[in-house]
Amino acid sequence: MEFPKEFFLDEVREGFYVPAMMKRAWAAEIEILFEIDKICEKHELHYCIDYGTLLGAIRHRGFIPWDDDIDIMMMREDYEIFSKVANAELPEELSFCSIMDNSNYELTSHVKHNKMLISSKALGKYHNYLYGAGVDIFPYDRLSTDHEKEKNRIELFDALCILASLPSIDEKNITVLEYETKKVEKLLGIKLQYSPNYRKELLQLLKDCVQKFNQDGGHKIASLPDLTLYKDMGKGVFEDSWFGADSFMNFEFLSLPAPKEYFAVIKNKYHDYGLMKKDGGAHNYPLYKKMEAEYMKGIGGKLFYQYPIDRNELKARNSTAFFSNKKGNATEQEKSVLFLPSLYSHWDTMRGVFEEARKDKKMECFVMPIPYYFKDGLGNCSPAQWDFDLYENEFGKNSPYLLDFRNFDLEALHPDAVFINEPYDEYNLSFMVEPSFFSKKLKHYTKQLFYIPWFVTSEIDIENPEDGKAIVNAENYIVMPALVHADYAILQSEMIVKLYRGILEKESGKEYAKYWEEKLLPLGIPLSDNRPIGENPATKNIWSHLRKLIRE
Repeated sequence: MEFPKEFFLDEVREGFYVPAMMKRAWAAEIEILFEIDKICEKHELHYCIDYGTLLGAIRHRGFIPWDDDIDIMMMREDYEIFSKVANAELPEELSFCSIMDNSNYELTSHVKHNKMLISSKALGKYHNYLYGAGVDIFPYDRLSTDHEKEKNRIELFDALCILASLPSIDEKNITVLEYETKKVEKLLGIKLQYSPNYRKELLQLLKDCVQKFNQDGGHKIASLPDLTLYKDMGKGVFEDSWFGADSFMNFEFLSLPAPKEYFAVIKNKYHDYGLMKKDGGAHNYPLYKKMEAEYMKGIGGKLFYQYPIDRNELKARNSTAFFSNKKGNATEQEKSVLFLPSLYSHWDTMRGVFEEARKDKKMECFVMPIPYYFKDGLGNCSPAQWDFDLYENEFGKNSPYLLDFRNFDLEALHPDAVFINEPYDEYNLSFMVEPSFFSKKLKHYTKQLFYIPWFVTSEIDIENPEDGKAIVNAENYIVMPALVHADYAILQSEMIVKLYRGILEKESGKEYAKYWEEKLLPLGIPLSDNRPIGENPATKNIWSHLRKLIRE
């Protein structure tokens, strides 16, 4: 499947930073969904997006920024057909697994990769996502019209799920085992015997349980695990007509099948579906975290896209030996300031600072857009891209402020201050600026190197569990070369500085606490906030601090 190259770039959605690896995971999941869709079309089976995927389609027209999987639902009759044909028709790198599989102790069904894709010939098909992905499938069953019968069924289902999910019958499980076994025996009037076929018999009882009322003509349906999870909340029961005729919703750049009455479904599942709840660090987010750790353990160090901070470089920044020693009185001499943006869409956080600098009579300011590359996730680059024409549209042709990088030798130009907004150098899966403009090189061509992140996130509180996922993702933009090589990083708040310092000190050691304290400046958000450029008090405040540093 063809994806827009921009899809794989790091992105901030709803104030939440989504890294390139997650984008590739999303793409891999969409490819798996495409394989599921082909089987369903061949056998005339119906499925719909569900749970977080449905919520994402309604609220974001795509993935929820802090979600990392795809969920779909099928009615039991379609699900049973799919479960019989899936493994014969899926490509060899994929398998269908369900709770009914004797070796599977999970309570969900899914189509997933058989193993990590790092050395797989299918790696390219899944957009060079290095790890295994999957799509969760939730079968829905009909409920009894008799409330008491349904109550007993759910009690039985709950007990059977607990027994079937215990990987062993040992001392630590024995109390739970005995309690749930007695419950099943009482409800079914049978005697359970532990034997080599014990779990197989449990799974058959479970299968009979979920399908018990599917032929009774009831109009209420549910994914039965929901009724055990939310039994005190009255959620998870739907009208079958809500999932009736095909309906489609926009999802990323696709159109996916959705419930006919999708608002009724989502209000039932999440009564506060409009609220942005990031749910902390739960759900083992991100899905590749464990696999990534295994890969790192296997190679005995960081991966090719992870930046290893060199403490010798931190020490080098305490020296000014490589700085230009210009003659003249520093307090009176005009200073040259150069802004080096790349992607025009990333220019927003630089623009206001440039406009303030341009108005400063003691500053000679220029913007020099630099080339960049899209990367394929393995380090290979596309042909160079250059957004000069977009900057030219903004500044006007022949603008004295706009420089063509092809006409200038940066080392000879040697500006007093250089501003960059990309933190990565080569340490990003999907994006890279021209190597001659890497931060590790720029630090030798200027007295002061300033880093302003191209993005603005929501505030992140390291003490708040709800920000757990945001903190996990923060390493993708904090442990990066620009934070080491820049003399100063302009950050949006004290809270964000605290986040940066915690992660950077963990990487470099507590002895560098003061180093980071001096470098990370909580000066505010340099965006215009929809006001005319140059009329943002925050940007004025930022520049008033920066000009003092430049003129030192």
